[in-house]
Amino acid sequence: MQTYTVQVDRVDAAHARAKVRGFTLDLGARRADMDAGFNPVETLLSAMGDCLLTALDFVAGLSHAPIEEASIALEATRQDKPPVFIGIHYSLRLRSDLPDERLERLVALAQANSTVFQTVSKAVRIDGHWERT
Repeated sequence: MQTYTVQVDRVDAAHARAKVRGFTLDLGARRADMDAGFNPVETLLSAMGDCLLTALDFVAGLSHAPIEEASIALEATRQDKPPVFIGIHYSLRLRSDLPDERLERLVALAQANSTVFQTVSKAVRIDGHWERT
């Protein structure tokens, strides 16, 4: 079992700062302020995307399956009352000489090994696709 600890402090009315192991991440903390920085929803989507890319790199390395480039775009749909995500869609772009079947398997393994993807998928419908660049 592994435990994660992050400290988040209010900087001012519009900003917060997350701290972990000597690293910091400045965040927007004012509702609907598009100029304050990453809001909590964008931060969650970023964490999910980063976790999926990290898992993809991990499983590709274990499988000796080279992936030259990978990027992911995520979009969440939120209802207002109650405020909850009703779906998340992702588009994963990969550059690799591997056959489609092998990439399909790597993406499935990455999903299965992504902590944030697995956690969020228990609460929200996630769909997505991958494509070559």
